[in-house]
Amino acid sequence: MTDLDTPQSRYGLPVFVGLANAFLFISALSAATGLLDSLVLKSSMDSAFFLFRLQLGGLAAVLTMLTLAQIVLVPQLPKLTLLPPLLAALWQLAGAPGISWSLSDPASMARLDGIMLGATAVGLLMNKLNLGTWFIRTIDLPVHERLFVRTLIAGPIAALLLVVVGVTALIAAIPTYMEQESRGYLHFASNGLEVRETVMKKGDSEVRLVGMVHIGEPEFYRQLYASIPPQALILAEGVTDRENRMKAKPSYDNAARGLGLQSQGEFQLLLAGSNIVEAEPATPPSSGTAPAVTAPAPQIVAGKPHVVFADVDVSELSPETLSFIEAAGSIFQSATLSEAAGKYMEITGRFTEPQIRAVMEELVKKRNEHALAALDRHVARFNLIYLPWGALHMPDFEDRLVARGYRVVSSRMIPIAKYETIINGLMGAGKTPATAPGPASAPR
Repeated sequence: MTDLDTPQSRYGLPVFVGLANAFLFISALSAATGLLDSLVLKSSMDSAFFLFRLQLGGLAAVLTMLTLAQIVLVPQLPKLTLLPPLLAALWQLAGAPGISWSLSDPASMARLDGIMLGATAVGLLMNKLNLGTWFIRTIDLPVHERLFVRTLIAGPIAALLLVVVGVTALIAAIPTYMEQESRGYLHFASNGLEVRETVMKKGDSEVRLVGMVHIGEPEFYRQLYASIPPQALILAEGVTDRENRMKAKPSYDNAARGLGLQSQGEFQLLLAGSNIVEAEPATPPSSGTAPAVTAPAPQIVAGKPHVVFADVDVSELSPETLSFIEAAGSIFQSATLSEAAGKYMEITGRFTEPQIRAVMEELVKKRNEHALAALDRHVARFNLIYLPWGALHMPDFEDRLVARGYRVVSSRMIPIAKYETIINGLMGAGKTPATAPGPASAPR
């Protein structure tokens, strides 16, 4: 035993080795569990196995960040063993850019789990080839002189690395997640946020899907409305509350003003001044696509498109969904960023992940069914129909229209918010006038 190879020089190293091995094992187990669930079991979101899968994923994420710090703190750890799964995990934490996936599509999630399992297998194989064992052993690692001093110096560097990587991953993950979940109907371009307009046709019938968000440049809403020809029908979004069940109406005016933008209430006001075909949403059919209510023939007024308010009323939503809408809407009414963050943390603690998924399922699919029931009632009268709804509604709309025999013929991206406007708004350089509120709209 050399002067450097002493029990004191290895003090604490088994702990780091244990954490590194735990990272390798949990990463592989989490990926294998995800593959099993996505391809075979396909468990429901409220099942015990799905909860176990989420907990494993969370533990793997924590161990990823700890291993990232250990790479700097403990130079003895074998980089060739840890880097393949570590890089794959960081790529996933950043939203897995370059891979099309969706939380609602188990097959797409299986691809991510397969990549993670493969990267972990590569790391274990490298350890076997270089050190003779599948997992890392303390006895196989070299001993460095003055490890305690090295650790003191590397500690601040590791902490800074964790902050930088964490913030960078978050900044990258949010846009990637939004783009993936909207299937490209939201896109973060080089100079601002864009939304997609997709043209779908079936014979003489044309439907235009226009992705929307709650806030944007004022001219976006005005130009979009001005581009819709008078002979077209707009199936408008906007949850109504005819029985006044909501204690607090969602409003995005504060958030819009804070970012130097305009709320979607601007578009709702323009719709309210159009030719209203159905002043109140008609009762949707109980089954199939046959209309339960025949809408009256619209009155043609030159220069204005026709509008059907095709969204649901809150009385048709579950109490849990109504509670979530009120809680989520209150975030955007916050006076400060810290207040908004506090409300967000309160919501995440109040609603479980399966509950949030169930709520979003109802907010998207049930409302989409209601809108397309209106389309079925009016498609014989209008050859051109617009669906300007939240971007997260668009993938389901597109799939349902394809099932009805429509096909995509073209698409284009439309700028909705410039980064320059947002930066100026955050710095207080831009002031946006308030708009009168339109119909309450549930989170997209």
